[in-house]
Amino acid sequence: MNLHTYDLIVIAVYLLILFVIGFSFSRKKLSDENYLLSARKLSLPAFVMTLVTTWYGAILGVGEFVFGYGVVGWVVNGLFWYVVYFIFAFFLAKKIHNSNFLTVADQFREKVGKKSAGFAAILTYIMTTPAPYVLSLAVLLNFIFGVSMMVSVLGGLVVSAAYIWFGGFKAVVRTDILQFVFMYLGFGLLLVLSVIKFGGFEFLANNLPEAHLTLKGELSLQTIFVWGFIAFWTFVDPNFYQRCYAAESSATAKKGVLWSIFFWFIFDMLTLFTGLYARAAFPEANPLFSYLVLASDVMPIVLNGVFFVTILAIIMSTIDSFLFASSTIIASDFLKKKWKGVSMKKLVRVGIIITLILSFVFIQLFESIIGIIYAVGTVGVSTLLVPMLMILFSKKLRFSDGQVLISMLITAVVSSYWLIDGWLIAEYGWPVYKYGIEPMYVGILVSIFVLALGSMICTNKKSQTV
Repeated sequence: MNLHTYDLIVIAVYLLILFVIGFSFSRKKLSDENYLLSARKLSLPAFVMTLVTTWYGAILGVGEFVFGYGVVGWVVNGLFWYVVYFIFAFFLAKKIHNSNFLTVADQFREKVGKKSAGFAAILTYIMTTPAPYVLSLAVLLNFIFGVSMMVSVLGGLVVSAAYIWFGGFKAVVRTDILQFVFMYLGFGLLLVLSVIKFGGFEFLANNLPEAHLTLKGELSLQTIFVWGFIAFWTFVDPNFYQRCYAAESSATAKKGVLWSIFFWFIFDMLTLFTGLYARAAFPEANPLFSYLVLASDVMPIVLNGVFFVTILAIIMSTIDSFLFASSTIIASDFLKKKWKGVSMKKLVRVGIIITLILSFVFIQLFESIIGIIYAVGTVGVSTLLVPMLMILFSKKLRFSDGQVLISMLITAVVSSYWLIDGWLIAEYGWPVYKYGIEPMYVGILVSIFVLALGSMICTNKKSQTV
């Protein structure tokens, strides 16, 4: 794909602004609280913008999903998530802000024990790997500029880490504000120009497969609800915890999540309809690059560069958020106790280096963006969901640290086995799971069964003692 010189200038200016923002912190001496949580003074607008931009790093995958399946792409990647966000806003946001828990593992450590907390830290770290989003960035750079995947991956890792290294969470927030503006500007222009060129809904109805305009599409209900369960990722996502904890007040945390739902809905409508226009106008296009193909056709010079920056900004905003969150987990949950006396800022920087290395390894193991997200989400959510819900909504747990750890280990092993087994006997590129049951369901059922069994054993022992 060839970009005009003026488009390249737009991209260069954007990257320069990012570096200026990042390196503006290099001469400032930020305290640990400032570096980690922006001094817990995150305002409502900043909260909304940094939270909204964090969740669209797989934007190329979103386009691919809508291109291939239509409106159901919004159902699985939007509608289910709004429900979970509402629950989070009304029942969890204030609790998290008022707590002293920086990470999910802190919740386990305080209410269950150190052993389960350690395993929860490992799982949440894997779930916040920036690997799929770095891969998205590498695929984008390879498609646009023809740069090798290896160079693209390394470049994406280094660029994303550069401004976080100096500015920490404050740099993440400032760059997210800029990236928030580009998100809505780029896709808003793309939709308007698509309507002007091709026409309104009648064009879509006449040029799309019939299933593309239905809520179910061609997906099975089981697959749809699996993606729905992945939405519970929100309950164990460190990015939500970090932002709620950093908010200037508990009310800001709650209102911030609610306002974010509104902006997520608006952006989801933009990505949905532009994805449908891409499929209707260019049915033979590569689904992964459908947004870029549509933009190159309807957008003039300079605006095409703006849209490329939009895609770049969306991906990079997720990379920096996940990179910083995962690095914070390493610092807080693994290094802090071993390296006493070392500032959290230095520990997070060690975490950044470790995460960069492990992300590179992840990318070598998985070649699919959606594949990484699905695998990590399936195992992580099915393992953490039930214990986390008990911790958040039960006043007093009836389970020991050892019981919770055993349930998590068994669930992780079973869901991983189910997932890998399905991949090994894939047909036409799709995994074939045992008995046609998705690994997410198996993992959650195993988690409930093991914990219930543990509860019964404890009850019997108590009754025998009495």
